[in-house]
Amino acid sequence: MARGPSNKPRFVGVRMSIADAEDLNRQALECGLTISELIRRRIRGQTVISRTDAETASRIDRLGRMLKHLYPKDKGWASPQERKRWWALVTELEHTARALVRAGPAGSG
Repeated sequence: MARGPSNKPRFVGVRMSIADAEDLNRQALECGLTISELIRRRIRGQTVISRTDAETASRIDRLGRMLKHLYPKDKGWASPQERKRWWALVTELEHTARALVRAGPAGSG
């Protein structure tokens, strides 16, 4: 009877310089991940972002949503030009939040 592939975890050792190991450890700390999880995510091509970038993106996104919510319903509150600038600001906040999430920290792949 043939057995299927085992799902048991396997240990994989990698040799690297002390500087590379320290850099890997620093990157994992920035992301709030273990070194193993950081490596697994990178191997799978998943986005790896630092906690700071994730928090910043979340706050920027929250500001954009708040601005949308606070948009005055009265059409006479501003000129058409001012309304366009308001929506340009909201759109820019949304784009910035998405870019932060996509980019991740330097070297995250």
